[in-house]
Formats: sequence, structure tokens, C-alpha cells
Amino acid sequence: MSHSHITAILNQTDSFPALPATVNRVIEITGNPESSANDLMQAILPDQSMCTAILKLANSAFFGRPRKVASIEEAIVVLGFQEIRNIILTHAIFNSFQRLKNTSKQDIDALWLHSLTCGLAAKIIAAHTTGYSESKLFIAGLIHDIGKLAILMALPNSYNHNLEQMLSEQLQDTFFPEEEEKIGISHTTVGMRLLNRWLFPEQLCASAGYHHRPETAPGDAAFPLIIQMANILSHIVHADETMSGQEILELIEKSNPEAALLWNRYNFHWQQEDIEVWLTALRTDIEDGTLLSIFNE
Repeated sequence: MSHSHITAILNQTDSFPALPATVNRVIEITGNPESSANDLMQAILPDQSMCTAILKLANSAFFGRPRKVASIEEAIVVLGFQEIRNIILTHAIFNSFQRLKNTSKQDIDALWLHSLTCGLAAKIIAAHTTGYSESKLFIAGLIHDIGKLAILMALPNSYNHNLEQMLSEQLQDTFFPEEEEKIGISHTTVGMRLLNRWLFPEQLCASAGYHHRPETAPGDAAFPLIIQMANILSHIVHADETMSGQEILELIEKSNPEAALLWNRYNFHWQQEDIEVWLTALRTDIEDGTLLSIFNE
């Protein structure tokens, strides 16, 4: 692909507007242990779009609430600071790409469904892995492929993804030479560039930049390793594959042995039984089919 296409991608990435001020304020409040529920509520209330998204998700099958959440104040108390932050970040990032023009809605929805599923998978893995935040890893999974959306926005007619092909293409080729040969730059590079521009935490930037090659991460590789596994589980679920935990372990060890060797450094003693438990939990979380519609106003 020509240099002009790479320039178009980088220009598109660098021209993305900043996330709404509400998002930055919410991140600040939820990161401060001295913040109150009222502080968070006052930051959210002026943004009616955010309020609608929070109430919609709070009352969805995703949380399985026995009774309806009727106010933002109640949602904050019921869901907690971290879940509210997750909803707001998800909504804001989703909306950043909702105005994509000349692109297939099917492509966009497929990418978002995969991303949301990867976030859920990362959250499930974190729940079974001592010392890691479920909330942070949900966001890491959600945004791991954000570079694909940026590229699709810059090159709507040249860059597309068929979800049914993702499993065979992406799991078998973690270096992505075809992507770089076709468009001159990888979605991991683009995604990390965008997240750095948005001033996201280093762990989240690393998840986007190194989830296919965690061993190349210049710093802590724990998040990229977890997102690599979550990414694989998400592809398997949506491709309706019936791979066993042992087959998944063998696939990773064959396609990316360096990453598999890193597991011990981070005490990731993952076994086939663990992976099968995660897959079962992930299928349960997404089987009601409402995941994407929560943010698709």
C-alpha cells in the first residue's frame, strides 16, 4: 500500500477529538479514594447521553438486577464506581466511532461485538487470576482492537474484516505480516498511538499495542498476556468453535511460544480446565444477545 495510505491512517488517528470532558472527570473521581458517590453523580448528571447509557445497562440482563434501577444515584450505589467508569468509557469510545461514514455497519458491529466480548473474557480471566483488576482488564479488552476502527475510518474501502475469518487468520499469525504488507502499518501500532494521544494509562496502551506479541512489550507484559488469551477466547466463541482447553494451550504454545513462556514470570499457571471454565462463563455472559445493543442507540 502506498505511503499516502499510511499518512491517511496516521492523520486520521491524530485528528480524533479528545474524549468528552465528562469522561476525564469521571476517571479522575473514580481514581480518587476520597471521592464520594455525590461527586460522581454531579459529574455524570449534565451528560444526558451518559445517564441514558448507565441506566440502560444497569437494567439490562447483563447485570441481572431483580428490580429496576430508577436513578443515576441508585445506579452508582448498586453498580459501584468501577462499573460506572467502565460504562462511561465504553459509551464514550463507542460514540467516537459511531459516525463512521462509507463503512459497512456489519463490519463495525462485528468489531464492536468482538471487542466487548474480549472485555468480558478479560474480566472473567481477571476474576480467576490473583492480583488483577477485573474493571481495568474489561476496559483493556474492550479497546484492544481500537486501531482497527481507526484504520477502517481512514480507509473504509480498503480495510475490512470478516469475523468468520478472524479465528484462522489471527490466531495462526501473531506477527500480522499480511496486515503490514497490505496497508503498511498494524492495527496494534495505530491503536496504541490513539490511546497514547487520549492519555490512557500505560497498561491499557500496552494491551492494545502488544496483545499479539506480549513478549515484545517494553515494560510489564501482564496485561498484554491476559488480553492475548481473552482475544483468543472471544474469537473462538464467535466463530462457534468447540476447541478444548488443551487445544487452545497447544495453539498458543505453537504460534507464540515466547508469550507462553512468560506465563510463569507472572504466575499465570493456566491449565486446560481454567480455559474451559472461562469459555463456559463467557458463553453464558453473551448468550442473551443484548451486549452490543446496550451501546447501540
